[in-house]
Amino acid sequence: MSYAQRDTPILAKLCTLLVEDQYGELASRIFTVLARHGRQTLPSIVRASYLNSRQIKYGLIVLIQQHLVFHSSFLDPTTTYYEIDWQQAYSLVRYGKILKAVEDRFGGKAANVMSNLIALGHTRIQDLREAYFPPSDNNSDAGSDSGRVNGKVNGHKPNGTANGANGHNNGHSNGHGEGEEDVNDLTIQSEEELDAIIHHLMLEGWIIRVDEIQYLSPGDIQGMVQREVLGEQHDGKMPSGVKAKEQMVFEINSRKRAMRDDWCRVPKCNSRKRLASDPDFSRTTKRLKQGALEWQPRDANNIVMLESGLVIRTNPEKISVALRTEQLVHLVEQRLGPVTAKIYEVMLRLMETTIARAYEPYADPPPSDPDAMGPEVQDKHLVTAQDVAKKLDKDLDILDGLDPYHVVRLVEADTRVRYDTTNRQINPPVDPTTLSYQTRTKVIDCHIRRLADDPFHFTTWHSRAGFSQWHVEFDELSKSLIQHEIETTIQSRGGDRGPLGVKLIRALKKKGKLDERQTCNTMMMPAGEIRQIANEMAVQGFVQTQEIPKVERREAKHSIHLIWYDRQRAREKLLHDTYKGMIRILQRIAFEKEKVRELLNKAERSDVVGNEEKWLSQDELSVLRKWKEVQDKLLLQLLREDDLVATLRDHTGPLTSP
Repeated sequence: MSYAQRDTPILAKLCTLLVEDQYGELASRIFTVLARHGRQTLPSIVRASYLNSRQIKYGLIVLIQQHLVFHSSFLDPTTTYYEIDWQQAYSLVRYGKILKAVEDRFGGKAANVMSNLIALGHTRIQDLREAYFPPSDNNSDAGSDSGRVNGKVNGHKPNGTANGANGHNNGHSNGHGEGEEDVNDLTIQSEEELDAIIHHLMLEGWIIRVDEIQYLSPGDIQGMVQREVLGEQHDGKMPSGVKAKEQMVFEINSRKRAMRDDWCRVPKCNSRKRLASDPDFSRTTKRLKQGALEWQPRDANNIVMLESGLVIRTNPEKISVALRTEQLVHLVEQRLGPVTAKIYEVMLRLMETTIARAYEPYADPPPSDPDAMGPEVQDKHLVTAQDVAKKLDKDLDILDGLDPYHVVRLVEADTRVRYDTTNRQINPPVDPTTLSYQTRTKVIDCHIRRLADDPFHFTTWHSRAGFSQWHVEFDELSKSLIQHEIETTIQSRGGDRGPLGVKLIRALKKKGKLDERQTCNTMMMPAGEIRQIANEMAVQGFVQTQEIPKVERREAKHSIHLIWYDRQRAREKLLHDTYKGMIRILQRIAFEKEKVRELLNKAERSDVVGNEEKWLSQDELSVLRKWKEVQDKLLLQLLREDDLVATLRDHTGPLTSP
């Protein structure tokens, strides 16, 4: 089972709240039974839930459609087992972030398609076409848009209404309100345009085809592949030798990777020549953000026609890569400024096209012979300053954030400027839009060097081929961010002793297990103070203690007391506390909402929506405004907690100490 699928009781409670908020009480009750009892059959769910079989089947249909529950008959064809997909259940809190990321990269139309695809869970291409462009009904008014998803979704809410309460809530904190697009620009005009958008998202890895194996739990997939390997290579018997077992593990991981990569393969599509009457949607009408990969057909002369029976869904692994990019860019903006962050964003988005997932859950163990290993970094993961210069917005002031003296030396070939030592400024000011391509490339390379010189090492120099080639060591960067979050938490919780707690963590991380005397020598502190700090941190779960008796009698004065630090345990402890915080936020939102439920029911009536000033009193408007402010603050904190979960859980696998 992958690291992200490891469930805890506190995660079960969090996911239950998310499912109840999104899909109602019936689905939540069935989800609760599966979370409490684990893998169950239909009769077992009936006995544990006090619901009849018909109700449970309705609830399971919703959960399976949304990929919240695995189901399989792997062991017994006559019995179906149901099990929760914890990773997909938790991702309910990220729907707003996902749509914002798609909109920034591919525009509002692609976000519209992704919104409806998320709401549907998975769907056939033909069903999605009919939802956007329903067949004409002779009994209905020819000019009416009733029943047309495209008209309703694109006409009123760009991201769709099917995202439910969670989509509505997350929208407040994800910035959908900045710069509203024209409604006509968001309307998908034809089935050909819809197919082109879906095909482009599939090429970028955001949408994958649905396979029956995706409904199997990680344990079932492991068992199925292991049975195939044993039957084909070992006559159905477990190997006994060490090398034979390692070879079996290697073959199992290889097949699982091939199976997963096949889901992401874009199927061959039919195409036809573009006619003069066909609309030209090769360019979006809205200019996307800097560094965005503006979508357009790969062949402007042909129109893609997807297979009607193709079943598609979103790709959670690619979404995790995109959210990691957003998080790293935000961190760079805090540390190095907005211009360097924008350059880093372009770099990461160029790498996104070749990175399928944040980390490899089915990685093979490293070979015993280091010479047998392939190249550490593939050429497709390398980026140069020239690549960034081609994608970067030319109106961006790339000189901002650099040392003025160094800027003068860079631009002296294009402009006659000098460095004013008195005011420490460039005289006269340099217009960055007038710089030559070579100079812009050198300036961008300076920003990339700033990223490499940061203590987090956001970029790493690889080689020089004309210009320096750079790559990002995501695994080491993720480990550094996890350690930083642990130290930040210890310092904030410890009060005056917080810095001493961080000092103890770093000493134990460097030295390993230490007894009291060694700890005193390493930290240069008295034993009594160290003992107090170590006890507090052991209670919080960030350090572990071990007692080793020196004699047969177990007495404290005749024992060695060791202190040690395990990054993985500290990581899981902090992740557990973060889940707790998210649960309390959701409970507080529900509590605050219950206090104004009657007013909200009145404000959500169809005759009141858009006419609040007319039908609501001033006191009611004031209460409604305060509720929205409280909701926005709580949801903003919820998204910050989710960023911490992504840092601790989604960007790298289990850690080993030190």
